[in-house]
Amino acid sequence: MVIPVVIFSVVFEITFYSISRNEILEAYKKEAVSLISLASQELRNPLYRLDLDALEHTIQNIKQNPDIQSLYVTLPDGRIVADGTSENKYYNKTLSDCIDTQARRSPYEPLVEIKNDVLRVCAPVVITEKIGMVRADFSLAPLNDILNNLIMTLIMIGGIISIIVIIVGLFISRSISKPILKLKHAANEISKGNFNVDIKETSRNDEIAELSSQFNTMKQSIVSTNENLNKLVKDRTRELEIANEELKNQEKMQKEFINIAAHELRTPIQPILGLSEVLRSEEEDEGKRGLIDVISRNAIRLERLAQDILDVTRIESQLLRLNKQKFNLNSLVLSIMEEYKKEIGDNDRSDIKLLYNPIEGKDIIVDADRGRITQVVSNLLGNAVKFTEEGTIMVSTEVKNDGGSSSNNNNIAVVSVKDTGSGIDPEIMPRLFTKFSSKSRKGTGLGLFISKSIIETHGGKIWAENNIDGKGATFSFSLPLFN
Repeated sequence: MVIPVVIFSVVFEITFYSISRNEILEAYKKEAVSLISLASQELRNPLYRLDLDALEHTIQNIKQNPDIQSLYVTLPDGRIVADGTSENKYYNKTLSDCIDTQARRSPYEPLVEIKNDVLRVCAPVVITEKIGMVRADFSLAPLNDILNNLIMTLIMIGGIISIIVIIVGLFISRSISKPILKLKHAANEISKGNFNVDIKETSRNDEIAELSSQFNTMKQSIVSTNENLNKLVKDRTRELEIANEELKNQEKMQKEFINIAAHELRTPIQPILGLSEVLRSEEEDEGKRGLIDVISRNAIRLERLAQDILDVTRIESQLLRLNKQKFNLNSLVLSIMEEYKKEIGDNDRSDIKLLYNPIEGKDIIVDADRGRITQVVSNLLGNAVKFTEEGTIMVSTEVKNDGGSSSNNNNIAVVSVKDTGSGIDPEIMPRLFTKFSSKSRKGTGLGLFISKSIIETHGGKIWAENNIDGKGATFSFSLPLFN
């Protein structure tokens, strides 16, 4: 009788330890993920502005949690922006573990893993898209302390149970078999997660009754711990929901402000342009006419900037609407080319040659928003002129099959702008079509972001690559043909 009871006691301890360890570890993981997810929200604005001081200040606040061993903030490609040290000694180094897309179901899902007694949590920093990652390493020492205490408790309880069972088995009559069976049943139920079982033995006043009482106390302690953990998770979740709601409100207010500001900015631009033309037509002095031209050019740039800001607001608010019509893409590209040839001539850019290579003997008919496609072609052509000091800019149009079948339903129109300029900086290439992705002081970095959204809204694609000969780059986009 003694040996089976001792074996049961050991099995119960192992089972109970395994359940408790898994529950504590899962709770620890959830709390860590909740903390780092909340931290990723707090890091959004400073990372978006690349404000290193604000990033370091936020990281220091987060690292006040004693369980955090290290914390890093990276760009989407894994390069470290801030590491929480005063000298930021890991700046611009690359962390590859947080950009492992195979380890998560979604790029916006936190990544959790355990390595060498360290719980590692990687969470994306997202505004409208992922702008970076935050990685934190949590020490599992506190969890190990809890588990060690649990082991000791279980060993003590197991030892007490074994001693009592041996003594009872040797010196007490069969009358104890019923409460022992009751205790065994209760232990089985608890091991299954049923904490509603009654353990107390009120009909006795001996060691078995005391054991029942102590076991019941342990059960109540476990129940209380579970309730506290559940409450903690709910509180953290609620805090995260509140913070997320506040962030949404702030983002909404920011977008509304930018939208209003851009609209108000456009109001005085039109009179400036109109009156500048009137003044220029009436002014005979060439020097003053030149000053008026400067006013007009800068007013036009300001008008384009206001329009870009409004377009970005519409894109991020998913309010970009298309006014589709059928037109010949070749004719549209040719008219835009003529305008840029005139602009190059007016600005004395004789070192640049604009060439057009349309598809031969065939019109390219598309069903698209003529104004928006004009905006895209102008953006690509304007960028080519901006970054080409001398040489040739070749614009071509062609019809290709998208790889589906040979039927006309899968044909697409492709427009390419190839220049002999400075090419695309390798640092910019991975985020070329995102907002503000420019190292030049000549623009805002919004044009390619807007162009990408316009083309994708039409069901097309846009891409870019440096030329094989090392001179310049080629930007291309595709649109479905009208059938």
